[in-house]
Amino acid sequence: MKRIKSIIFSVLVLLGVGMSSQTIYASSQSVYAHYRVHASGNGISSGKTNNVWHYLNKNRRVTLRISSSTGAGSGLCTLKRKGIILDKNFGQVSSNVGTHHFGLKTDKTSGQYFLEFYGGNANNTHTIHGTIHD
Repeated sequence: MKRIKSIIFSVLVLLGVGMSSQTIYASSQSVYAHYRVHASGNGISSGKTNNVWHYLNKNRRVTLRISSSTGAGSGLCTLKRKGIILDKNFGQVSSNVGTHHFGLKTDKTSGQYFLEFYGGNANNTHTIHGTIHD
C-alpha cells in the first residue's frame, strides 16, 4: 500500500511540474494568397483585410515556405503585426517557391500577425500556397 501511494505521489508531482512549465510550440500554419496585379502595377492580398491571422511566439524568426506560386514575375511578402495606429513590420521576403526567413524576430506572442502578398508583372493573377511557422 505504501508503494502504491509513493507511485501515485510521483505521478502527480510529474504532472504538476509538466503543467507548470508549459512551452508553446507553434506548428506550421497554412498560407494561401490570390491577387491580381493591375495594369498600374497595383495588387495586394492582405491577411488583415481578409481576416487571416497567424499566431506566433515572441522572439522568434519566422519562416515562410512557399510550395507553389503561379503568375508572372516575382512577388513579395511582408510579415506584420496589427497595431493600434500603425502596423509593425517584421521584414519582406520573396514569394517565389522556396524557404524564406523574415529579417526581424517577433516582439510579442500574439495571434495578430498577418501577411501581405504583392508585386509581380502587371495584368497577371497570382496564387500562392505554403506554410508559415516560428
